[in-house]
Amino acid sequence: MPRIIYVIHTSPGRTRLRLPWLRHDAKQATSLADDLLRVEGVHEVQVRPYTGSVLCIHDPQDLDTGHLLAEVRRRTGVDVVVHPGEAPPPEEAALLRSLAEGSGVARAASLFFKGVNVDVLRATGGHMDLGALATLGFAAAGAVEVAMKGKLAAPPWFSLGWWAFRTFVSTEKVAIQHTQAQVRQDGGDTPG
Repeated sequence: MPRIIYVIHTSPGRTRLRLPWLRHDAKQATSLADDLLRVEGVHEVQVRPYTGSVLCIHDPQDLDTGHLLAEVRRRTGVDVVVHPGEAPPPEEAALLRSLAEGSGVARAASLFFKGVNVDVLRATGGHMDLGALATLGFAAAGAVEVAMKGKLAAPPWFSLGWWAFRTFVSTEKVAIQHTQAQVRQDGGDTPG
């Protein structure tokens, strides 16, 4: 992942930045906080390594946001700064697109299965889709196995795990849609 400084929010005397790589380097996060506290005009620095959030409280008369950013850039060696409303660099934009629309492999698989679904709908005159066909197929396979063995066997652990995951995804769609991925620029923190 490229090292980028995201300006999340600024107001006179208060600047919140996101430095995503700090999530993987708590030692550097602490070092950056200590270094910034030595800058004249900086009163307080709060670094949250889990989110990569850096909040600086500073005297707007002694240190404006531009000079503060220059200090952060100098101390981290990072030159790329993205301000609110600016487009991220291309490699970061590709990552954000994958988060919003799914990965390239997921989109290709989706396209394949949608094509198969259309074929099943055509073949059945619109009476059955791929989901219904798969459901009936698995139910029939299970019934045949029970009939042949004469008993209902416990499912293997990986099937139980899959069913637990699938149940969660099916029943918690709203929560999943409203949970932001941690690599996003805003990282879920509220400005201010």
